[in-house]
Amino acid sequence: MTRVRARIVCLPSAGGAAAAYRPWVPVLPRGVELSAVELPGHGTRAATKPEEHAELIAGPTGRELAPLAATAPLVLFGHSTGALLAYETARRLCAGGTPPSVLVLAGLCPADRLDRKANGVLAERPDLLTAHLGQLGNPPPGVPAAPRPRTAELHAARADRRILANAPAPAAPLDLPLLALAGRHDPLHPPPSMAQWQRLTRRWLGLHVLPGDHFFPWQSSEVPRLLSDVTLLVSGSGTAARHPLLVAN
Repeated sequence: MTRVRARIVCLPSAGGAAAAYRPWVPVLPRGVELSAVELPGHGTRAATKPEEHAELIAGPTGRELAPLAATAPLVLFGHSTGALLAYETARRLCAGGTPPSVLVLAGLCPADRLDRKANGVLAERPDLLTAHLGQLGNPPPGVPAAPRPRTAELHAARADRRILANAPAPAAPLDLPLLALAGRHDPLHPPPSMAQWQRLTRRWLGLHVLPGDHFFPWQSSEVPRLLSDVTLLVSGSGTAARHPLLVAN
């Protein structure tokens, strides 16, 4: 049985399912375990009622991850709505004394820069939400896509827009390493908006811009390979010299 050297836990994109992260598993080094949170109303839990407040997801997720963070390095990754959920989960893990080793956020600016009114309108207007989805780029499997997203996926995407509309204000800067990732052609959260995460950590690892649109994490192997580098470093199997992206700037 392979010893777990480090864990990556992923929070899904708006309307997305945990299965979107499955293709990343073969890219990871031996001993690095990847799992993804399946939110209520999403993916295999489509029949359950989705949550509409980040706190109601981050609280239980933090309690579930705390024992894991205490036994092996934990890298927490979130994309889109998942970035907000990952940040809120990290806040709870830090407060409980079991912080993640690294927080990696992609495709969403901090909550105090979100357009809450616009997200609320998208949640209430499926026609506008469908049109909006068509402007974001090419999504991974399980994420709703225009012009005809499946009913369950659209229902989940509307709930996730309510999460963004109800997003709690950021708290004091976290004392943990935070790396932000941005798609060079992301029409929703371009690189300058992702750089705003620097305000919310005392240990900024920088902004890394990658090719692609809003769904850039799935448009090449660069993001899972970067996460591999992160986990090798925090597990003691890599060095900052070999992983220059992880040198704070």
